[in-house]
Amino acid sequence: MLTTSNFDYFSLFTRFCGFKILVRANRLGCDNDLARCAHDRLVAKLGELIGLMGDGLRAEQDTALDEATSRYRAACEDLYWIDEEFSSRWLTERPHPLLDELRIDFATREIFDERSRRWRPLGETEPSLRDIGDHELCGLRRIIDDIAAETGVDFSAGRIVYGSSG
Repeated sequence: MLTTSNFDYFSLFTRFCGFKILVRANRLGCDNDLARCAHDRLVAKLGELIGLMGDGLRAEQDTALDEATSRYRAACEDLYWIDEEFSSRWLTERPHPLLDELRIDFATREIFDERSRRWRPLGETEPSLRDIGDHELCGLRRIIDDIAAETGVDFSAGRIVYGSSG
């Protein structure tokens, strides 16, 4: 039975907590709504990660119990599923979007319109995702890069543009 995790939940918990505080403090200097929105969404996602890491810590503590107890067996199962959720949901090849996400189905030639929450046919010009720079995000880009470097969880901040605009 699994009694140890592939992840250091204590270290990840403290890092995500520290980044959440840093993002909140950085938000105070924001001078535009786009940056404030990206900051708020990152704070929410870090809150989800902190909750998951807290669950991992509790499950790890319970695996120190007597192996014959039902609480120990439940903790081992919980730890397995927490590992799975963290690796499959958060440690993905694609960054987690904080602003726009460009979803195109090339088989049907449709794009998902976030505003109407519906799929629509692609037009003459195919859209692209423009990465928002650190200046426009009021310093958030550097924090996003640090989160990825220290935890492996990557976020993106981009806006959809059509044709040559953007």
